[in-house]
Amino acid sequence: MRALLADAAHTLVPPKDDRHGPLPPLLLALTVVTGLVDAVSYLALGHVFVANMTGNVVFLGFALAGAEGLSATASVVSMTAFLAGALAGGRFGTRFAAHRGRLL
Repeated sequence: MRALLADAAHTLVPPKDDRHGPLPPLLLALTVVTGLVDAVSYLALGHVFVANMTGNVVFLGFALAGAEGLSATASVVSMTAFLAGALAGGRFGTRFAAHRGRLL
């Protein structure tokens, strides 16, 4: 148990000479923010997810099957915007691939 806690502390507060730098704690923070964004967007933006697409694919299937209260258009627009963002992120990733800190 002590090793697990030490590993968690190392991930949250990495030493200065760590080869990944501040990337692990920043990625953990982004994970939390993504969950919050999805929760708020689902409740406030007409039952679509904006950070993770799995739910939108399920909702699209339900909407196409005729379920009430779900919009196929909203799911498709959300997935299209996510795809555009992923393509832009891929281009930035290849541009800044030499420096891991700049990828974030």
